Amino acid sequence: MNEELNAAQKYKLDKQYNNSLKKFDLATYEAIAVSQSIGVQMAAPNVGHSTYVFARLCNHAVAMISAVPRSRWVRADFEQWDFGVAAGHSRAIFEGYLLFIYIIEAPECPEEWSARVNVMYLNDCTRRIKMLTNIGADEDVDGMKDHAEELRGRLNSNPWFQALTAPVKKRCLSGENLTIPTRDELLLRAGWEKEAFYAYWDLLSQYAHVLPVSFIRMVPGGRGTGLENDTDKGYLSTMLDLCADALGRR
Repeated sequence: MNEELNAAQKYKLDKQYNNSLKKFDLATYEAIAVSQSIGVQMAAPNVGHSTYVFARLCNHAVAMISAVPRSRWVRADFEQWDFGVAAGHSRAIFEGYLLFIYIIEAPECPEEWSARVNVMYLNDCTRRIKMLTNIGADEDVDGMKDHAEELRGRLNSNPWFQALTAPVKKRCLSGENLTIPTRDELLLRAGWEKEAFYAYWDLLSQYAHVLPVSFIRMVPGGRGTGLENDTDKGYLSTMLDLCADALGRR
């Protein structure tokens, strides 16, 4: 959206933004209501675990609806019309939704659920080892490494996991993967078009990581400054709409 819009186009975009905001507002409200009404004490393990992921989705949704312009959730003296206020939260909602549908899917047998959980825990353990090493907390690293080997042992003794192909097992045992399926496979399960997902995901990443796309075409008093402008308004409207769809697909 690089060309200046005429008055009619600006009006249409403004109306589109307001409609997207209302849609996301309602989706966030309903998601919170669902999250608060679920009890996990007697739930199946996959359902119980999924509630924690869903709670994170709700938190990102609340943060996003509180940051975008014209939100009824906050009172502010100014509006920040910059796509960056929603980019990180939008990306988290997209990625979190894929994890949610993966975890909540009922396993075919206890061994499958054990494999899925232990692959996730091994990924968590691997990331913690890297974080602890980077901050110099070496005294805690050895224990985490022992735990990682314990998790690998559980996976290697799991008949369901052992029935997977060698490349999949190698990838999972490395600790670098959160899920057994690849992201592309999860996109297929979610019914999301792969090309569209990666186009949006890449755009969101540009803003989340302050890469050149997020600032190379800044316009004084317009795009990228936080003042109301057509480009950021269009991006915000699109993400509000898509994230509302993700929250509503639970």
